[in-house]
Amino acid sequence: MPKETFFNLSNDKRSLIEKVAIEEFANNGLKAASVNAIVSKASIAKGSFYQYFENLEDLYEHILQIVQKTKVELISSLPLPGSNLDTFRYLSRLVLVDMIFELKHPLLSQVERHHRFDNPIISSIDPETGQRLSGDGRFHAFLSQGVFHDDIAIWVDVDMAAYVLETISNWLSPYLLERLEQDTGKQIDPAVDLTRDQTVQDLLHNLMDILMAGIARDPQIRKDFYSK
Repeated sequence: MPKETFFNLSNDKRSLIEKVAIEEFANNGLKAASVNAIVSKASIAKGSFYQYFENLEDLYEHILQIVQKTKVELISSLPLPGSNLDTFRYLSRLVLVDMIFELKHPLLSQVERHHRFDNPIISSIDPETGQRLSGDGRFHAFLSQGVFHDDIAIWVDVDMAAYVLETISNWLSPYLLERLEQDTGKQIDPAVDLTRDQTVQDLLHNLMDILMAGIARDPQIRKDFYSK
């Protein structure tokens, strides 16, 4: 948490330091980020940096809070989803949110991606059940519900599927935005409403078809096909 002296700065000065830090962490992650680069670009003395923050990690945690806050605000601004989303429609919405975040806040999205890459979570503990979950648990709950509601085959290892989804989700949004530009033949305007773009919907539908073919198909059909 930044020191009180940081919050006592003018809005312009705080914003400049945050902007420079976001650029530094987006390009280098925490491991390769440099205090010297930050103070140079923000035009502050190195001694002042340590009056504002305990260390580089302190500033990094502050930027991660900005990432989270911005993403929550983005989600709140989007049209509410229908109440009857099945597992794959819900997953499609999660991917769409990441695409919009990547488009509107590319540097913050890159900070988040660096953080996940540098800090892979192999497992976590569900605070309610005490169960060990794969990854940070983001996908585990709704996949379990998918099995319960017959959206996902009962033979699926939910723990493994959750970890696979968590891993690939980190890299989907930049790829899908690049595909969108390739398919439309033009650069994407950050102001465009991706929730209403048919090309985006087609890409997401195809992605869900790929996932459904892997985890929603009767395994006996697959066995019969490959045994021919």
